[in-house]
Amino acid sequence: MTTPSGQISAQDIKNEFGEVNGTVPLGSYRIQEQRGELDLNIGDGIPGSGTISYDNMRNKRLNIVVDYYADNANLNRAANGADTMNAKNRYVNQNERVHVIGGLKSKPSNTSAHRVRIHVHQTLGGAKGNQNICALRTGSWNSGTSLIVDVGSNGKIYGGGGDGGEGGNELDAGNAGEDGASALGIDYNGTVINVASGGLIRCGFGGGGGGGSGRQQDKGEDRRAGGGGGGGGQGYPGGSGGHGGTAGGGGGGSNGTAGDLSEAGEGGNRGSRAGQAFGANGGEGGGQGEAANSGGNSQYSGGSGGAQGSAIRKGSGVNWSYGTKNGSVIGAGANGSGESPTGVS
Repeated sequence: MTTPSGQISAQDIKNEFGEVNGTVPLGSYRIQEQRGELDLNIGDGIPGSGTISYDNMRNKRLNIVVDYYADNANLNRAANGADTMNAKNRYVNQNERVHVIGGLKSKPSNTSAHRVRIHVHQTLGGAKGNQNICALRTGSWNSGTSLIVDVGSNGKIYGGGGDGGEGGNELDAGNAGEDGASALGIDYNGTVINVASGGLIRCGFGGGGGGGSGRQQDKGEDRRAGGGGGGGGQGYPGGSGGHGGTAGGGGGGSNGTAGDLSEAGEGGNRGSRAGQAFGANGGEGGGQGEAANSGGNSQYSGGSGGAQGSAIRKGSGVNWSYGTKNGSVIGAGANGSGESPTGVS
């Protein structure tokens, strides 16, 4: 537990920070460690060098770091799973990714009154599906934990892009593009978020809508054409391009292209039949600075473009705050907890 703010004993220090062969030599708590981009002492405010006294140990918390800075360079929720991308689950089940500063105490099973830093100093990707899906979640921690998400200068958290909508098959409308997914999910009330210069938290963007199908009738002819597939939304992973709509006689539309980390996918071209029946083109996927486009209309309407995800979402009853915000946050939540949508999965 946090050390007392008033009278303090050797046992109080031992309980919070650990011991050295059953003793509490103050010089052993004069520790500095680098973890990712963080230079940490055993507790914030405790000297890492020079003179140290009992006064320095009052009202202090042990620093613990959850590592999202030295892992697989392609770490993402779609490939590595939701458990790996839930920081509390990582704390409980992946001991090699948890660092108790000073090493004088084993990993506490209960983090109440300790300070836990989720440190992101590499690129993290998400998964596709809907706006509630977050690339990284804090998870739920013991009440009294001081929880900080530290996004370093090389830290990037990306939501997944939405898939493009399927183009309309003959005599059918185009399908809607999928919504983009989100970047960071806050499950623990009172979490503090720091974003260093160069750091980035960015939502995933929606997929483009599929184009509507077309039809032309005259002199006993009934010509039909499919719509183009919508383009995938920008994100990590990027959204897949939608399939072009099918139509008899070779009048199908073409597939949209996939989005990726740097750009959205293009909508597929409309299908045509005998130069008389024409579907509509698929819509371009959404990307940074541009919403996903709806598919075009022909005799049948195009599907709507998907909405973008959020930069930072939160659980029901949860509030969070920025400590420092020197990097970029793109998407809902950029301006603070009040605009963070509720719903995390």
